Amino acid sequence: MDGPRSRRPQFFKIFLGGSELSIPPAFVKHIIDDNRGKATIFSGGKFWHTKVQKSNEGLCFADGWQELIKTHGLSVGCFLVFRYEGNMVFTLKVFDLSGCRIYDFPITGKCLKKRKANLEEVSVNRQWALMTRSRKKTRAVPPKHSMARMKLEKENTCAENQIRCQKEIKQSMVYAHIGVPNSFCGSIGLLSSQEVILRDSQRRLWPVHFYYHPKTPKFGKGWSEFSLNNNLETGDSCTFTYVSQEDYLIDVHISKAGAS
Repeated sequence: MDGPRSRRPQFFKIFLGGSELSIPPAFVKHIIDDNRGKATIFSGGKFWHTKVQKSNEGLCFADGWQELIKTHGLSVGCFLVFRYEGNMVFTLKVFDLSGCRIYDFPITGKCLKKRKANLEEVSVNRQWALMTRSRKKTRAVPPKHSMARMKLEKENTCAENQIRCQKEIKQSMVYAHIGVPNSFCGSIGLLSSQEVILRDSQRRLWPVHFYYHPKTPKFGKGWSEFSLNNNLETGDSCTFTYVSQEDYLIDVHISKAGAS
């Protein structure tokens, strides 16, 4: 789906209970070419994986859907709005019986509260990184006594929510760009060209432009600065770990070539 998010296909359902949720037959045409028997639903700050199987009405969310219902505490009559992001990834909005959207679910618990508490700090650091880059400085190190940095040091992303991928560095990747697996992009809903923030092991933030292409998504402009300042060399390995959907914050762990 290359168009604006607001134009991406959507459908709604009134929750009536049950362990499966049917997908409107008229909507199936939007996913029929992508359907591989499974889907990812982003809701409540977490990605949920469900099976997509045939039903009497066409297709439905099956195994995995029951867990989402339980941990969200959904009750009969809730209004569910699904938006298709492409590559069998959906975002879900839930509205209660009063017509108001629900943001806090039982599943969020301590993990989402920590994420929300850090959103403002992440945003502050992002702005600082952009300012630093515009001044053409070579190192994007937040102020030593920054309260935002102190709180980020305490950030603890729940292990079960971590989505990651690994790439070995080739000569062409050191300065120009680095490809990103389609599976990783689809899992975190990164399906359009935009800016992301990479965070290295020293907690430095690097704004990098993500270029989306169905076959060859990649990190481009800004990657060379990250490479140079982190001394990347051919044979090194980078592990990208998704942290925040709000700012598309991604941790990068570097393993040097030949290290045990």
